[in-house]
Amino acid sequence: MVKTVNIVEPNSTASARRLERLWWRPDTFPLGRLAIVVVLLIILACGSVTFAQVDKLVPRLEHAAGLIAEKHIDEAEKELAAILRATPNEPTALNLLGAVRAQQGKLNEAELLFSRAIRSDSRFVGPHLNLAHLYTLTGRPKKTILELQEAQRLDPGNVEAVDLLARLLLAQGQIDEGINVIEQAKQSQTLSAPLLVLLGDAYLKKGNAPKAEESYERALGQQSELTDAVLGLAQVSQFKGAADTALVQLSRARKMVANSPDTLYRFALVALGAGLFEEANGTLLAAIKLKPDDPAYFLALGTTWIKKPDLAEAEHAFRRALELQPESPRAQMYLGYTLLEQKKYPEAREYLEKSLLTDKSVPETYYYLGQVAQEENEDERAVQLFKKAIELAPSYSFAHAGLGASYLRLKNYPLAQQELELSVKLNPNDSKAHYNLAVLFARLRNQQRAQEELQIVDKLKTRNGGPAKEGDVSSSPEPRPPK
Repeated sequence: MVKTVNIVEPNSTASARRLERLWWRPDTFPLGRLAIVVVLLIILACGSVTFAQVDKLVPRLEHAAGLIAEKHIDEAEKELAAILRATPNEPTALNLLGAVRAQQGKLNEAELLFSRAIRSDSRFVGPHLNLAHLYTLTGRPKKTILELQEAQRLDPGNVEAVDLLARLLLAQGQIDEGINVIEQAKQSQTLSAPLLVLLGDAYLKKGNAPKAEESYERALGQQSELTDAVLGLAQVSQFKGAADTALVQLSRARKMVANSPDTLYRFALVALGAGLFEEANGTLLAAIKLKPDDPAYFLALGTTWIKKPDLAEAEHAFRRALELQPESPRAQMYLGYTLLEQKKYPEAREYLEKSLLTDKSVPETYYYLGQVAQEENEDERAVQLFKKAIELAPSYSFAHAGLGASYLRLKNYPLAQQELELSVKLNPNDSKAHYNLAVLFARLRNQQRAQEELQIVDKLKTRNGGPAKEGDVSSSPEPRPPK
């Protein structure tokens, strides 16, 4: 009689241990990159297998996996079909066939096969990771998160599951959850340098500069030439207001070789924060050559063109960002601002209003719409828009200046004085707000105050690009650069 053995855990036999976890990561799929994760836990419906069956099945599964890795998809499909005819619920074969279907672009069938593999073996981590990649490809982040959470529960030491889950949570704005995933991973593994950088990024988003700095320093303790960690320290310095230190760290990062478009993008953001707009522009153009389909790159590029200034190039960059991400309220707001500066008021209004439909939390959007309303002689509407911007950001000096300018044009002098004086208190260097105060005091027959304001304007007008005129709005503040 041939001896049988019940396989309870993946490492319960030498054979199972040898084949416990195999990874293949083909570089190309018709619809993107999908990890093929294979965990060979050979469990038949009766719950036991013979050594003879294991010896026969394992090489066939290994052969099928090898065929997939070598992109011999038709041959792999035939091999797996034969295995599944004999053992219809074999989880590894189902998982591999799901990978085949994914390579063929049949993602619905792939999803069903990965799900069947999970039903056949509830401890099988591989199909959960494959489903996570599939849901990423098809734009279903909530399902991706659920699959990665289950993979992490089944295998707490799975580095890829931790990395993917943390990155996705942070991308979804779930900062605390992303931090918790990485912090919990510390209990079962030594965090890699990239994970430490990711943890630093999360803490920085939370405004916890000391924790962020600690994570970046630990990453550099593992890899002293890790550019992202050095750039992280530069961002911490910028957050603290230590501009000179940030420049030193940026200079250090500049000497490192960066072949990753994401690292180049990060460098550009730090350069933007340091006021090095030309360098940020060139770095972003290099990143886009390597990765031409990331809308965030074009948003940042557009802000550098604004700084030059080259509004036509900025418009082109923001339109490209919207082609890649059509419903992005941020890209719509940036484009609306650029069109406003080019005096293309109807189209500017269209994009700014589209931005508000999705995101009503950005004061600049209301402010720019208020400026459009003023240019279209709709001051009463402008008043309501500026008020909304001030509700969101009470110390937003430009919104107070815009509101004061509209009240001045509406001949509501008490409110005009209130708003304009508050504006110059918040931003003493706004020459147009000072000019409107001079006009206001002249109308109120307070010649001394009018002259005082004009003297301030004379000192500031060259800085702000020439003389102001009556009822003028403040020069448009540029949208805040990406962070």
